[in-house]
Amino acid sequence: MSSFVVEVDDANGRQGVLDIGGNHVMTPAYVASDDVCHEMVGFSGDSRCHNTCIGEYDLWMQRSDVERIRLHPDEKEAMEEAACEKINRMQSPAKMLHFNFFTDVAGLNKETFVDLLRLQYRAGVGVIEIPHVFSDTQTYEQSVLAALEWQQNTWSEVPLMGIARTPEDLLMLEHYLPQLGGIGIDCRRFDKPLLYQVKKMLKKQDVWVHAFSVPLQYREVQNKGTLGMLINWFGVDTVNTIALSNTVRDYFTGIISRMDGPKEVEFAKRIHYFAPCDYSTFSFGKLEERYGEGQRLSRFCDCPVCRDLTIGGAVKKLPELYLMNQVHRAFAYYQESEEYQRALINNETGIFLDGRPFAAEIIRRSSGPLPAADRVAGPAAPYEAR
Repeated sequence: MSSFVVEVDDANGRQGVLDIGGNHVMTPAYVASDDVCHEMVGFSGDSRCHNTCIGEYDLWMQRSDVERIRLHPDEKEAMEEAACEKINRMQSPAKMLHFNFFTDVAGLNKETFVDLLRLQYRAGVGVIEIPHVFSDTQTYEQSVLAALEWQQNTWSEVPLMGIARTPEDLLMLEHYLPQLGGIGIDCRRFDKPLLYQVKKMLKKQDVWVHAFSVPLQYREVQNKGTLGMLINWFGVDTVNTIALSNTVRDYFTGIISRMDGPKEVEFAKRIHYFAPCDYSTFSFGKLEERYGEGQRLSRFCDCPVCRDLTIGGAVKKLPELYLMNQVHRAFAYYQESEEYQRALINNETGIFLDGRPFAAEIIRRSSGPLPAADRVAGPAAPYEAR
């Protein structure tokens, strides 16, 4: 069973230890997707790519997929085999499988619902997600009850994770906390009331909170910055960033393949880059305007992707740039999670926030003034949070 213990409850976040499948994970922690985990291993042999304690496989499902596996046992088996193969190739000791449903999936029949629970058990995940389609709280509660019944009938010792899309979902799940191994927060939409509810209800409790599909940039700062690992401020322990479905990825790959050189470069310049030095997410085009194409990305990040790459060199690397950017972000998020753990343990979260002005600004605009107990002037950042 998974268990979680809060070790530091700070005004600006919390630090704890998660036990998932016998693996002890210090939080806050970043959870990389399977594709990114696989690619990280190939970059410079950096030791961080071998220490990814939790890996996540995102399985996108639209209505046609649900109908196909319901009506055709051979296609269901093929889907399950592919998912198990993806999960088994991850080197992370603890693994998760997340179902990302398109909005056209309004519900699952009981047989398909149980199939998705069974698939996770078969794949050897550390926690079994209770799938949440786009349904109301009352309907999802029936799914929670069905999952608990399945767990009891199968004698499964793998913990269950309830998923909250709304504050109402979270309030409902509170009644089942003793029977759940954790709470997942669907962050595809930055739902402030839901995160406030997490902070109010769960932050002081020994309950593991995982955020799925966290946005890469936020409108609170005109999409020029991100919360990154600092979503932990609300009481979120583990974080996975949003991933594209194969359909969307194939669409963009097709567009890029039809571009000539100049159009490829212009497209690349619109891709946003996460700078861990201040949590900005300016586009490569904006970075080039400000610093010139010869500026090394190591000015902003020392990860294996950025060490020997210039801004100009990056924008000439389509279609590889998209994946490289994901891998860079994963390395950076891992490093940030470790640094924030230390800040929480050493009571230095104010200093840490001051050094990440874009994240601090998002929190301020979302919740008012930040606690100032340990706040001192932070290091100068390369961008201004405006």
